[in-house]
This record gives sequence, C-alpha cells and structure tokens, in this order.
Amino acid sequence: MKTAAVRILAASTLLLCVVAGSAAPAVAASAGQTTGQQNLDYWWGQYGIDQAHTAGLTGKGVKVAVLEKQINPDLPVFQGSNLRVSTSPVCVNNPTVTTTDANDSSIHGTTMAAYVVGNGTGAGAVRGIAPEADLTFYGYGPDDGPQCETADGNKLSGFGAGVKMAVDDGAKIIYTAIGGSAGQDDAPAVAYALARGAVIISASINPRQLGAREGDQGAYNGVVSTAAIDRDGNLQQLEGAPFVVPQTTVVAAGFRLPTVGKTGDWQTGSTGTGSSFAAPIVAGMLALAAQKTPDASANQLLQALISTTNAGQHTPSRTDDGYGYGAAWLSTLLAVDPLTLPDSNPLMDKAFGFGAPTADQIAEAQANGYSPEKRPSSADPLREQNDAAAPGTPLLDVSSIVLWVVLGLAIIVVAAIVVTVLIITSQRRKARREQAA
Repeated sequence: MKTAAVRILAASTLLLCVVAGSAAPAVAASAGQTTGQQNLDYWWGQYGIDQAHTAGLTGKGVKVAVLEKQINPDLPVFQGSNLRVSTSPVCVNNPTVTTTDANDSSIHGTTMAAYVVGNGTGAGAVRGIAPEADLTFYGYGPDDGPQCETADGNKLSGFGAGVKMAVDDGAKIIYTAIGGSAGQDDAPAVAYALARGAVIISASINPRQLGAREGDQGAYNGVVSTAAIDRDGNLQQLEGAPFVVPQTTVVAAGFRLPTVGKTGDWQTGSTGTGSSFAAPIVAGMLALAAQKTPDASANQLLQALISTTNAGQHTPSRTDDGYGYGAAWLSTLLAVDPLTLPDSNPLMDKAFGFGAPTADQIAEAQANGYSPEKRPSSADPLREQNDAAAPGTPLLDVSSIVLWVVLGLAIIVVAAIVVTVLIITSQRRKARREQAA
C-alpha cells in the first residue's frame, strides 16, 4: 500500500515451514540470476505460477480492476495485454491518469498493474500472475493534485467511487495498494460491491507510514487485507519487532521485488518492499481461481483463499500475530473446488474491523443496488413532522422557517451594533463634559 509517496510499500513475511498459519517454505535463488530476477523467482516458482499457466490458467476472461493514481500504459511491459484505462477519472478535479512522466505515483500504479498483466519485458522484467485477465485501471490522479472530488458530490471518497465504478463495469476482482481510512460514507459502496459478487483486496499500511494500523480500508467487513512477507516468512520490522496489522487477512510476497522503472527513469528498473506487492499477487491468484471455476461466487473464492494458505488445505484458522489466515498459496488454492465451500463471506464481523458494511447494508444493496446512506440534517425533524401530519393539516414550511431564523439573527446583530454605538457615543460626550468642567 502507498499513501502519497514513492515507496513501494513495506510488509514482509514469506514462506517458511508453517506453524499455526504463520509461515511457509524458504526457497534459494538460482546461481547466475540477476538480483531482480532472483527476487521475482523466489516466490514465482514457489507459488507454482508457471505450472498454472501451462495448464491454461492465465486469468483469461476474468475482469479485474486496480485502483491507483497514475499509469504509463504504453510501456513494453503491457504490450499484448488486455489493459484498459478507464476514460472516467475517479477524481473529477484531478483527471490526469495516464502519463509518460516517471513520477512516484505513476511508477507505483504501473508496477501494481504489471504484477497482474505484465509480460516480463522492459525495465524490471515484471511478469503478471494473470497475464490474460481483462484489467481496467481506475486512477485518482497525481500526488500533487488537489484533494479528490468525486462525481457524486463527495458522498464517496476516491476509494468508494473507484469501487463503485469498477463494479458497474463488471469487475469480479478489485484491488488497491493506495492507503486510506475506512469511513461510513464508503460503506454502501463496499456493500454494493459485495452484493454484486466482487472481491475487494486492499494492501495494509507499512511501518513508518502516516496512518493508523487499524481502521484502514482493509478493516471493512468482507474485504481482504494483505500484508507482505520476505522469502523466509518474516513480517516487516518496526523498532526491532514484527510490524503487526491486526486486521490482516492473508500475507504474500513483498520484499525487494522488481518495479517498473524508478523515479525519473522508465528505462531502469529498481526494487521495492511493502504490502503493495501483496495486493496484486493475491488478486492474480484469485483471477486464476475464478477462471478455473467460473461458477464460483466471490464468497466461495474467499473461502478457498483462506482454507488453502501455507501450502495446505485445512479448516480456516486465523491468528492475530499479523499473518491472519496465513500465506496465500496459489497451487493449493487451485487444487480445491470452491463450489464445495460455503457461499458466505467469511470476512464479516472482523474482530479488528470497522463494523461496516453490515449484513443489512449488503441485503439492501442486493435488493436495491447502490444505496448511499442519508446524511442527517438539522431540518430533518421538521421534515419528519411534516411527513407525519394528518391530511389537511397545514405543513411547516422548512425553508420559510430557516429564512425567518436568518432574518431574526440579522436583526439581533444590527441591534447589538446600534446599542454599542450609542453607548460609545454617550461615554465620549460624558468625557468631554468632564474635561470642560
């Protein structure tokens, strides 16, 4: 996840022989590989991605959405891919979503997209887990733009607006590595996505980033929160201790992974560490699972995700040590039949959660579509009184009452000014008389 800066997130615990959902098996890099290639292959091979592709599982036909800031869609890494950039910017006052400028937001957004549909060419040689998925990029605009204004008059934040746009465009899987806080205004959009059968994935905060560990977008009920691990299964560190995000759902690779370009230069790759990488990696895994079993619901895909962690099939078991249900694992995810699993979202009523969306909000969205919550107004009691009035009863004119209140306040202010002037004038006259005497 990334808030507003160049860092490609930090969160890491990779694969080590797992105990109670905490780790997974370490893999040694092959001699003679470049550092970037080693850091790619240490998890690529471990997850069995080549074998999945050989079996024809490439994400083909699965609609995936990424919510980021900016992207350079014309780079070699996207040639031949099914990448589309939404023509409607998420933030109507910050519409510059595509750019050739290698800035922090565009490098991050480009890299996050490439981890799903990248072809392995160009700077960083980033390969996507689901290279034939239909990926749509929804952009918030550059870091240095104004505060996001969404098309609905800011009933939704950029995150909520992006989620709703993606759902309306038919996305099955939605992921983001741009951090933000959970809020009640966005809960109906999340409920709408869950009701329409979409999976939402959000990267968690990294050490030393601004923001709270709890209460971010991953704290919404029903949403997958991802954190990163290194090749030995270790979480990121903060002051010598593991950096624990309590609402974590699963962990995945995220330590010193290749990036597409670096600041100011699209021709040279770099490496980054953070929870950002875990979000597209998990999204890509789920895209392959959705292709393999197209009749599986989003709920069943989530059930499969959390019951196949740490390279095994098991009854889901969650820990509060920052690993959640464990390390997401592609080979075992693809080995299970999600149609045999419960069709219910296993991530509702999170212990370290936000409390929304509720089951009622999701039911409302299933029945009526997106239903933004009514915001309270000081005039609501008067409107309710009017609504409850018997037929023929004169109704209270709210607008007239407001007008009279404003006029009354204005009269009071003017009267106060007049009284003050009279007092000051009287005191000055009295002072002059005393001086003359």
